[in-house]
Amino acid sequence: MKYIIKNKILSLGGSSTVMDDYGKDLYFVKGRIISPTRYKTICTPDGTPLYRVRNKFFHILLPKVFLMDADGKRLLTIKKKSLFSFRKDFVLIPEPGVDLNISISGDLIGRHYDILDNGVPVAHVRRNFNLVKDSFWLETDFTDKAPFYIAIVIALDNFFDKLMDERN
Repeated sequence: MKYIIKNKILSLGGSSTVMDDYGKDLYFVKGRIISPTRYKTICTPDGTPLYRVRNKFFHILLPKVFLMDADGKRLLTIKKKSLFSFRKDFVLIPEPGVDLNISISGDLIGRHYDILDNGVPVAHVRRNFNLVKDSFWLETDFTDKAPFYIAIVIALDNFFDKLMDERN
């Protein structure tokens, strides 16, 4: 199934919508108006929180993004694999007691990513961006894990937004 994650153009908190191929809203991403860590919550259409994402407040070289469950318990830390790598690969470091082996392999320019579970591709992400807005397409056959993969995509978006803020 294909999920389209679109950032709202006029959103003070960095909110997004997640739709299917037919334009039906499946999930919402709520951002905070004032949030130096870009805190976002992935919710069902009725407003039930599923996952939370936020950037690390202070970092030395590269930003880190935290992915948390609905209660705010940290599950993963996402960071770029290497400072000197040309590829856009990311490592997802699970917190102690969290049994996940997820990684992200990207291309050279950062438009296509594969989410890997134990080295096996489980989802493909395509990043679309222009000067006005950016959006992502997520394709996966694992619809039961789609909200988790959507949270990973939102975390990637936070990572890139943080990099852009630092360059300006």
